[in-house]
Amino acid sequence: MHLLPALFEAVFVPNQVALELDMGRLLRADTVDPRQLTWATLIEVSGEEIANLPPNRLGPGERSVIAYALLHGHCLAGLDDRLARLLAEALGLKVIGVIGILVKSKRANLIPLVRPLLDQLRETGFRLRDDVYLEALQLAGESA
Repeated sequence: MHLLPALFEAVFVPNQVALELDMGRLLRADTVDPRQLTWATLIEVSGEEIANLPPNRLGPGERSVIAYALLHGHCLAGLDDRLARLLAEALGLKVIGVIGILVKSKRANLIPLVRPLLDQLRETGFRLRDDVYLEALQLAGESA
């Protein structure tokens, strides 16, 4: 979490994402609470803004991120869900996920290695295809 404020001037978290994280804490107590992050700004994305998106099967968190990014074209949409990323990119948005943040952090010398963090993500259940894993290592300048 300390990487986000080091990489980005501002970090906005839709209330819908905060609510999903609240539910996540019921299963994993270590799930982040964005309300406790001094560098994150919670924002409201209206139901009308979300309803303006093309029909999709995404959850409210992903939809609110995409809707907000569409309204504020200067933003990167922080998304890891594959279908959410595909929709966002189809709508012309720039997208970054956890892996992109790790690669960007390595390039900015904020972390020494990407590989152990990718391995840790996999161990915690983060779905990461082998080709994406190898590409991330390559982009980070680490040998496969």
